[in-house]
Formats: sequence, structure tokens, C-alpha cells
Amino acid sequence: MPFEDSDIRWLLELLDEHGLEEIEVEEGDLRVRVRARGVGVTVMQAQHAAVAAVATQPLGPAPTPAAAVPSGIPVVAPMAGIFYRQPSPEDDPFFEEGDRVEAGAVVGLIEVMKLFNEITAPVSGVISRFVADNGDRVEAEQPLIYIQPASLKE
Repeated sequence: MPFEDSDIRWLLELLDEHGLEEIEVEEGDLRVRVRARGVGVTVMQAQHAAVAAVATQPLGPAPTPAAAVPSGIPVVAPMAGIFYRQPSPEDDPFFEEGDRVEAGAVVGLIEVMKLFNEITAPVSGVISRFVADNGDRVEAEQPLIYIQPASLKE
């Protein structure tokens, strides 16, 4: 069964949503590779009208240079799961960018198999940037938040 136009569009959305440079999917003897730079779609061992149509479409504006690495101490995910910035959907976030945080304070949660694991600040300081948004799937060791330590801000 060939890849459909909607399959390719879904891959393009995943690429953009997660900031990936490349996705490759195989199904039987069909293989599709989607890249962030260049043409965008490479189709191997198959030709399908919908795939060919999408392959010729640009991915959008040219990529911008990589953003500067945020300053401060990264708070990394100890495990893969879903990151939440608030204790429940009805509550406000634990913290916002620019808020002062004390070492040990809960700054987020990671849900794994319906269990919520608290993510705490390793240092006292000011939250300089949230890298992960509420509801994002995160991987182990992925930076979630950057905290500018108090000693560096003074």
C-alpha cells in the first residue's frame, strides 16, 4: 500500500513540531525520508502521484540559524514522558519565565504510564527559558528549563 499524501503531510508536521532534521519511515518495500533542508521528501523504491506532488513542494521558509543556547543551568528530564508545567489543567503553571525559584522547588511534572514524577530545580535562581512546553513529549536527558543561578544574576 503506497504512502498517501496525508501520510507525508503528517511526517512534515512531526518534523516541524519536534524540531527534527529528518524522519524516515518504511512500510514494506516503500521508504520515505523527510528532511528539514533541501527538497524535503525523498521517495525510494516507489512512485506515487500523491508522494510526487508533495515532494516538489517546499517545506516553507528557509531555516533560520540555530537560536543561541539559553544561558543558565539546564533542568533535564530524568526520563522520557510527557512534560507538564502545571499540577493540573485547571491550575496555573508552577513558574513562568523570569520567576525566581529556590533549589528543590517543583518546576514541572513528567507523566510516565499514568504516574507523575516531580521535576525540581537543581539551583536557586531565575527561570531564563522553558524549552519544553506543557504537554510536550520529552526524552531522557532533554533540557526542559534553564535557570540562571542567583550568583550569576547578582
